[in-house]
Amino acid sequence: MSSSIAPTTPSHMRAARIARFGAAREVFEVADNAPTPTPGKGEVLVRQRASSVNPIDCRRRGGYGRKLMKLGGLAGFPLVLGNDVSGDVAAVGPGVSALGVGDAVFGAQRPSPQGAYAEYCVVKADDLVAKPEELSYREAAALPYAFLSAWAALKAAGFRPESAPGKRVFLQGGSGGTGVVTLQVCKGLGAYVATTAGPAGIDLCRDLGADAVINYHTQDFAQELRDIDFAICLADQAEERKMLSILRRGPGAGYGTIVHPLMPLVDEKGLLVGGVQAAATLLGRRLRQALRRRGYGWTLFRPDRAALELLARLAAGGKVRAVIDQTYPLTDIAAAHEYVERGRSKGKVVVDIA
Repeated sequence: MSSSIAPTTPSHMRAARIARFGAAREVFEVADNAPTPTPGKGEVLVRQRASSVNPIDCRRRGGYGRKLMKLGGLAGFPLVLGNDVSGDVAAVGPGVSALGVGDAVFGAQRPSPQGAYAEYCVVKADDLVAKPEELSYREAAALPYAFLSAWAALKAAGFRPESAPGKRVFLQGGSGGTGVVTLQVCKGLGAYVATTAGPAGIDLCRDLGADAVINYHTQDFAQELRDIDFAICLADQAEERKMLSILRRGPGAGYGTIVHPLMPLVDEKGLLVGGVQAAATLLGRRLRQALRRRGYGWTLFRPDRAALELLARLAAGGKVRAVIDQTYPLTDIAAAHEYVERGRSKGKVVVDIA
């Protein structure tokens, strides 16, 4: 099948990019003449309407994961960051039949040197689904990357949609950008959800359906909870021991984390030494949990079309809504990064590109 392209697609576009690693104000440039990418086989070109800032974007801007990214050919300059995709299909590459020009879509782009902080970005067709009419473009941009990152950790811990009803899930940091969507998905699937939040996020977590909200300023969740089926680390790996202490023993329970030392070890010690040390650390921890018949996993963002379709269904049915803390125009991307880096956002920080 040959490619098709909207007749209004320009050859150049606006994009926020960096030419070196560093602080947001020092390295971001918003260019008006960046070349518009062309979709290849199995890919589509999306006219972006909105994206969002995830903590990983800020860390990548500072050089986090640069050695693994370089190995995969994903760290060249100029580098366009961003992963959340929300917009309209502007072109389809060869072999794409499920999507057509003009379709409203959302999803998460895999790591790429040409990311989503741009008017146009190329995405694998399998990594996109139809945007629910119930969500605006901005709302849709606030959901996919954060959810898919946490979903990978939930799966590693042993969580499954079909057996979710009645399961007890603990989410560390329920009011953050990743926590707000993950909390709602778990509740939408029928799970009991306990979470931590600061004073400013307690009411938000309760409003989103959390069954137990623990104020981490004044309470210790390890003293408040027990017999948890799945504990998911979303923010601070220093609390791993405490999260493991609240898990029940036995098959079907587990711990998953999106915060772990894999990339820092590789960045510091190189792929061979750092990779071996990370693998040995992971293996040792898995074995210790296996003795308790529990799952254990470190995870990174992982494309998952079935999970993205689940997210879309829950959003369309009113069980998941976007929680947006702030919205910035693409021209203020440095300010958006600085806001996220302060670590006080409740929900997501969205980038308006339309």
